[in-house]
Amino acid sequence: MHTLRRVLSVAIPALACAGAHAVDIYAVNTIAPTVDGSDELIIFDPASPDGYTVVGSTGVPNIGFGGLEFDAEGNLWAFATLFKNTGGAASGLYSVNPATGAASPVGGTLQTLQDLAYNPVDGQMYGMNTRFASESTLFRVDLGTGVVTPVGLMTGFPERHYLGGLAVDSAGTFYVVELETDTVYSGDGSVFTQLYTIPQDIGYSQGMTVDWSRADQGYHGSVGQGVFPNFFSTVNTFGTDGSGYSVGLPFGPNNAEGIPPVQPGDLAVVPSTLGACDMDGNDTLNVDDIDVFVAAFLASDLAADFDGNGSLNVDDIDAFVACFLAGT
Repeated sequence: MHTLRRVLSVAIPALACAGAHAVDIYAVNTIAPTVDGSDELIIFDPASPDGYTVVGSTGVPNIGFGGLEFDAEGNLWAFATLFKNTGGAASGLYSVNPATGAASPVGGTLQTLQDLAYNPVDGQMYGMNTRFASESTLFRVDLGTGVVTPVGLMTGFPERHYLGGLAVDSAGTFYVVELETDTVYSGDGSVFTQLYTIPQDIGYSQGMTVDWSRADQGYHGSVGQGVFPNFFSTVNTFGTDGSGYSVGLPFGPNNAEGIPPVQPGDLAVVPSTLGACDMDGNDTLNVDDIDVFVAAFLASDLAADFDGNGSLNVDDIDAFVACFLAGT
């Protein structure tokens, strides 16, 4: 291992690159104190969500965004279905400017969706909807037109259920949050099985995402009734490999009425542009990524199969070096 590591260290002169930094998460705040009743786009570090920054208003009055997601090119999308009162703007797909928060309609629809999720395997945007607390359907969303097309029923849940969050990992596995039983499920988009029981009453939750371009870390914006009259709004994490679900930190202190400052309608992580050679998933390239590659290569782990031919040889080393240099 040390010999191969030394070879790579010589082959890659740019080891002294920028240090690691936390992943930034975007969210729509559905209880934002805007004058016109629009949601706000915020950005925060999941390690300290109380330090969130307001990017700006969506500029879409009287409607709530229940879905927020980036595609592989870094374009930000939102889906509006939650009318706040009479006179709301059109329901449907919007493009969002991540620098200002402004949302622009792409296409309207009568179909409601509780959440959006991008699948990096097939390059498609998906949404889901639960009807009558008993029937859930997966939909495909056309990013060019906003047209929403049913894919099929989602099964494996209790007879009475309500899905409030949707996410997809790097392998194309889907994840949902079921609000009636406070449970996370995983599946292929059609058949789902229970993955976690959440140690909170999450009846108001909606935001969920998986950081598929790095290390498949899952995030859940958990919202619910705490000790009356206080509500909670925390940023929780979960392992897509079943390694655990952890309750995280709150967005900040509640006001006098017990209401937290942020209720995330959904969460979205900007995809990494560093490629597969960011092997430790920390959004930077350095010697640690070399160590992970070397360990995988020597263990005959196909995570080191960088030329994608199903075997490991010197071509994979060349491909890793090229990826590393391109990212630095």
